[in-house]
Amino acid sequence: MSTPPRIAVAGAGVAGLCAAEILQARGCDVTLFDPLLTDEGSGAPNASALAGGMLAPYAEIEHMPPEWIAAGLAGITFWEAFSQEHQIGFVKKGSFLVAHEGDRYLLRRFEAHLPPETRSYRPVVDIEPALAGLCSSGLFLPEEAHLVPLNALEALRESIRKGGGRLETCAVTPEALACDYDYVLDCRGMGASGDVKDLRGVKGEIVIVRNSEFSLERPVRLMHPRYPLYIVPRPDHVFMIGATVIESGEAAAEGSGAGTVSVRSALELLSALYSLHTSFGEARILQILSGVRPAYSDNLPHIRIEDRIVRCNGLFRHGFLLSPVMGQCVADYMTGVENRFSALFMQTGNKKERAAL
Repeated sequence: MSTPPRIAVAGAGVAGLCAAEILQARGCDVTLFDPLLTDEGSGAPNASALAGGMLAPYAEIEHMPPEWIAAGLAGITFWEAFSQEHQIGFVKKGSFLVAHEGDRYLLRRFEAHLPPETRSYRPVVDIEPALAGLCSSGLFLPEEAHLVPLNALEALRESIRKGGGRLETCAVTPEALACDYDYVLDCRGMGASGDVKDLRGVKGEIVIVRNSEFSLERPVRLMHPRYPLYIVPRPDHVFMIGATVIESGEAAAEGSGAGTVSVRSALELLSALYSLHTSFGEARILQILSGVRPAYSDNLPHIRIEDRIVRCNGLFRHGFLLSPVMGQCVADYMTGVENRFSALFMQTGNKKERAAL
């Protein structure tokens, strides 16, 4: 009987956790390293913990080329299967795009990016009746889903522990681990910026509120020329609202800028939220948070193979959507199995070759 491959995973965000979960299910001996893990193996806030949890390959079409839609749908399939045994708040009821009547041109412009078979306008009163006073109809994307990020991250950690994986609370470098493991996965996000020179930080800001006067069944995106926002329902009348995407060279340096929110961004976000439904004027603000997302110049994720070091990074706005597919591509690469999505993610070569790209 052969010895299972020994895999080290640096980084316990959604990319590292998904890869570890998938590799462990393939019979690999997995050790996960992250300085933000507590002694109990739970995680401190990172970019993954501050995500919206939207699984929206069609709604993200402006940020993701059409050939990635199938990969996004495969990511939804992973989470749907994972949710059968884990409480992650997974809901598959689609997503809904709306606009004030004067901004309907934004919906039509967005619609042009969608595959023809997905261009379905539905009456607001039928899909999200709480928004009936906002507009008459919106774009309904029924194949999309959402989940609760913190629940999903905790469920992945628990599954890895139960499967025999080890979670170590320490900072590591992939190069230092390479001599002790068959493969090292670098899933550190912005923590890898010192080694991945073309990685940049993109700051995202969110507000979490409770509004007992309002309810939604699915994520809603308000198309607006100045203040577009998305709102994601969570249990107990809690809603996560996000909008801002701020290029942050400062944030790219050692995570600087994470955790801080500008007054202007907060005011714009809350004003747009109030325009969605006036009941948010009396909502309770639970948290205002920010995080720094790792991104490459094309805003798409890449798997870079450097001998035994496999760097998985650049997930930008698509962490929960594409991390499962990225993890499956890595596992298939390590076990010599073909994966139809590998061509989207994979890049090979050493550091010198990477710098020349």
